[in-house]
Amino acid sequence: MSRLCEHLPSLGHATAIAASRRLRILMISHTCQSRSEGLPKAEQLSSFADLQLRVIVPDRWRHYGRWRQPDHPVDANYEQEIGAVALPWMGPAQSYLHLYPRLKRTLLEFRPDVIDLWEEPWCLVSAQACWLRNRLLPNTKIIAETEQNIRKMLPPPFGWFRSYTLANADFAVARSGGALNVLRELGYRGEAAVVPNAVDAELFHPLTPERREAIRRELGWSGLVVGCVGRLVEEKGLMDVLQAVASCPNDVRLVIVGDGPLEKRLRKRAAALLIDNRVSLLGSRAAKELPPLLGAMDAMVLASRTTRRWKEQFGRVIIEAHACGTPVIGSNSGAIPDVVGQGGIIFPEGDTAALSQAILAVRHDAARRERLGQIGRQQVEARYTWLRVAEQMRKIYVAASDGARRDSDAGRSVGAGH
Repeated sequence: MSRLCEHLPSLGHATAIAASRRLRILMISHTCQSRSEGLPKAEQLSSFADLQLRVIVPDRWRHYGRWRQPDHPVDANYEQEIGAVALPWMGPAQSYLHLYPRLKRTLLEFRPDVIDLWEEPWCLVSAQACWLRNRLLPNTKIIAETEQNIRKMLPPPFGWFRSYTLANADFAVARSGGALNVLRELGYRGEAAVVPNAVDAELFHPLTPERREAIRRELGWSGLVVGCVGRLVEEKGLMDVLQAVASCPNDVRLVIVGDGPLEKRLRKRAAALLIDNRVSLLGSRAAKELPPLLGAMDAMVLASRTTRRWKEQFGRVIIEAHACGTPVIGSNSGAIPDVVGQGGIIFPEGDTAALSQAILAVRHDAARRERLGQIGRQQVEARYTWLRVAEQMRKIYVAASDGARRDSDAGRSVGAGH
């Protein structure tokens, strides 16, 4: 926890700074379009009396091949601006050229102290916000956020967008230590902090033993049940999980929740390994349906494999499983070891024998399974709730706005001298 917050001011200091008036925060975020992904963070931020929050979300967004509309906040003390988004999808450029034609009007009307760019720095909208800030509101501070944990050579114009955004950012927020390292490798030398993803720890919670057994009976689960939750794609290491389960005794079952292009190959591979009777593919499930499934599993597996263009950036399903009191077996790809922490077992990515041994370790030791699950829940409560993440972002806003106030005071002093 201390490593995540090492660059942040104390909350007491932040409160003193912000006591004079409410800080105007403009967040630009397609993630806040979704209740299961980002909207709860905005709702938590709006609960702080010293923040006046406005969040711009796109009126439409292409999410893993499907267009979606924005969810609306519930009892939140902030303004959601549903912006008409230009260029929401541009083929090979995907969503990275999207921008808001009305952003200039919003900036002049709202006049934020801080603009929080919850978009990658190489997005056109990030460069757009920086360009407008420089011309309209030069004392407003920019916070750039990123999850990218691989240093990529970006083609024009995206490399330029990234360089321009980072050159104009007053503070950077990285989703993991690896992402922060990439920022430094790219030459960013400003203030920065690691602020993780979060989970709804009330929706995702441990089951009572009675409820857990009832769910397992209803689903027909017996023996040791390990699960995988997420997109069915090559880089998630699902073929490795099948191979590892095939090496385990017959009372080890695998449940896969999600959809994607790998589904047919998974079914074919399970049949070839003669374990199709021990493998269940449940398809995609809504967020509210996941907690009982995760809570009824004996362990959740995230076996991600690093590729030339991708490695696990966070692994939100880790904290969802931990919130349910379920231990996690994860590969050492990207941020997985840091997020799993002491709440599970880490194995070398692609090493199916090591994965099989990790599964057997939790099979043979029920007390260890329970202990790892309890630790995972404790980690969530300490670091990964929406409230904890919002508290960290509030400190950053206050620290950045204090810098804006100093700049403004300095400007007035120069003006008085003339």
